[in-house]
Amino acid sequence: MAKTQLHWTERIQKFDRRWIFLIMGISIVAPLLYPLNLPIEASEMVKSSFYTVDNLKEGDTVFLSLDLDPASTPELEPYYRALMLHLKRKKIKIVIATTWYAAPPLIERWISETIESSIIKDGDKDYQGKPDRVYAKNEDYVWLGFREGKEATINKMANDIRATFDGRAADGTDLNEIAMMQGINSLRDFSLLIAVSAGFPGIKEYVQQAQGRGSGIPMIGACTAVSVPEYTPYYSSGQLLGLVGGMAKAAEYEQLVGKLGTGMKGTDVLNFGHLAVILAIVFGNFIYFVGRFHRKD
Repeated sequence: MAKTQLHWTERIQKFDRRWIFLIMGISIVAPLLYPLNLPIEASEMVKSSFYTVDNLKEGDTVFLSLDLDPASTPELEPYYRALMLHLKRKKIKIVIATTWYAAPPLIERWISETIESSIIKDGDKDYQGKPDRVYAKNEDYVWLGFREGKEATINKMANDIRATFDGRAADGTDLNEIAMMQGINSLRDFSLLIAVSAGFPGIKEYVQQAQGRGSGIPMIGACTAVSVPEYTPYYSSGQLLGLVGGMAKAAEYEQLVGKLGTGMKGTDVLNFGHLAVILAIVFGNFIYFVGRFHRKD
């Protein structure tokens, strides 16, 4: 008895599934090796964050709280690096602290790479803006370090930042001996509060314990993509002047600053990965319905 020949839709369903994994792998790796930098348009929340920083004056001092851990760096580090270039080229002084115990080693590496070193290197053809310069410790920036206490620590900083850190920077220097700390006794004495948050405590607690208690300090935030719905009401109410959520929004900030980095590369990966998944779904459904129509015949 002659063997019935399978319809092409039935044959294609028997192909090796590992080809799908290969296609998905190529769609992820290729944009990393050969970035396309697909054009994107910045959202209003990202634009608001950018212009809030851009309106600062040379010599202003900002408070930067980096409340994160290594697991959240793929989403938050691109924004941090773009922000730091933005602050440094405007010659803004920076005070850094964290309420996360896992953050200090990560922050100290970032300080070495982006604050105590120039972000823009000689021959950087992808950047057309003002270059940044090397910042000096306890002169252009102060690293206060980590303090446990979560909301209580934030509340204490809002009222007496010196007492919160025992009057000393992380390296033991007396804050009274640091010129840029003169006149700064609480969070309300800064020109801007920037909270880069991977969760609790973070943006929400700074709004509740500092910004929302009548300090009047302008505040912007950056968070992981999953936290955007939780923090968007603070932007709508005006308590947050801007919000950058996740890698895709960090890419928008990079574009506004003028220096594309890992945020844009990551966005290309997301776009191509999603495209591969969508095409696989469409193709799979096409095969299913064509095969179903053939079986009816």
